[in-house]
Amino acid sequence: MSSAWLPRRFRAGIPALVVAGVMLAAPAVAQQAPRAITIIGGDVHASRCITSVSAGDFSELTLNTCTRALRNPRLNDEGEAQLLINRGIVHLRQGNGEAAIADFDVVLEEDDENAEAHLNRAAALVQLGRYGPAIAEITEALSLGVAEPHKAYFNRAAAREALGDIRGAYEDYNTALEIQPDWGPASAELSRFARGRRDHLAAVLSDPAPQQ
Repeated sequence: MSSAWLPRRFRAGIPALVVAGVMLAAPAVAQQAPRAITIIGGDVHASRCITSVSAGDFSELTLNTCTRALRNPRLNDEGEAQLLINRGIVHLRQGNGEAAIADFDVVLEEDDENAEAHLNRAAALVQLGRYGPAIAEITEALSLGVAEPHKAYFNRAAAREALGDIRGAYEDYNTALEIQPDWGPASAELSRFARGRRDHLAAVLSDPAPQQ
């Protein structure tokens, strides 16, 4: 497939996250939603942190609640990891990619096979414009088996498009739609590619032939 007609467009920035795959609207970078966990000690701050992030509340109050929950000395390992991921998502949504990466790195230091942490770390890298490392993180997350792989492919497509890898981006958008048919974000991106091709062909056909 020729890539000459394909548009090079990457919508930079991190707009609103939506939980259930924590997806960014445009450039549509997706992350995993935090899983439900059991916190040893029944800390109310932990419960509020998880509930708030799941509800799409990325306010300073939620950030502080997650931080207070992490101070609980009775946290189990899984609880700490998930709270760090939740807090990292809040940092990410607030536009603080470096702080988000710091939280995800703590999780990965303890468990390098945490696919959720890799995928969220990739979103932070995209926010910071580090597209190459983001692609590597997403590829690692996919190899570890993410819960919603169509969103990981979508993330990787956005990062590849940012680097000018139009063919790779198209293939990843297409894979995302194959995994999750009728999924709006991937369908919209593929429609954009199709429009670009039609516009290119229309321009070629309307261009008068050179005079001999």
